[in-house]
Amino acid sequence: MKLTRSPGLSYLWMGIAICIVAVLFTRWQWFINRGQQRLWWELVLVFLAADYLFLITPIQDHKSIRRLSIAGKLWAAIAWMCCIAYLVVITRGIKPVLANSSLIIQLSLLGLLLLVVLVISVYRLSHEWIRESLRSIMACAGGGFLVRFVTAPTGDSEVLAGLQAIPGATPLAAANEWSVPADPAAASALLQFAKRYEFDFIPTKTNHKEELLSDR
Repeated sequence: MKLTRSPGLSYLWMGIAICIVAVLFTRWQWFINRGQQRLWWELVLVFLAADYLFLITPIQDHKSIRRLSIAGKLWAAIAWMCCIAYLVVITRGIKPVLANSSLIIQLSLLGLLLLVVLVISVYRLSHEWIRESLRSIMACAGGGFLVRFVTAPTGDSEVLAGLQAIPGATPLAAANEWSVPADPAAASALLQFAKRYEFDFIPTKTNHKEELLSDR
C-alpha cells in the first residue's frame, strides 16, 4: 500500500511547520551567541527535507487521491532550494560586515531574484496536482457502464450492498470492477447510487487516463 496523508494531517502539519519556522527564526541570535550557528542550519535543513517529503506524499480522502506530477516535484525542489538560498542571503545580511553599500545592493537584488523564482515555482507547483478517483463510473464502448474501484471495497459493506441492489449489476473477472447494463431501470438506480456515494463519472474507459490527467 502506498503511503498517503489525510487532509486533516496536512492542516496539522501546516500548523506545526509554522511554529517550527517561528521558533527557528526567533532563536537565531540565541544560537549565534552560543556559537551553535551550524546546529541552527542543520535543524533548518532537516526541517526543509521533512517538509519536502511531506509535500510530495499523496493526499487521500474517501473519494480520491491527489499527488504531484514529476514536474510538480521538480518545481517543489526548486522552491525549497530557493528557500535555502534566501535564508543564506538573509543571514549574510545580518552580519555587521555589510557596511559596503554596493554589497548590500547586490544581496538585495539576489534576494529579489530568489523571491521571484520562488513565487513562480510555487505557482507552477500549485498547477501540478493530479487527481485520481478512488471509485468511478465510466461508459463502456459496447454499451452499459463500468463501476471501478481502485482498491477492493470489501471494507465498505454499505457501498457493496448498494451496488448489488442495482438491477443487472455483476462483478467482472477484473479486480474491483462491476458491469451495469444500460437499460433505464439500471441506469436510474446507478445514477442514484453514484450521487449517494459520490462516484465520479468518466465518459469512456479509453479516456480514463486523459480525464484524470486533465483534472488538476
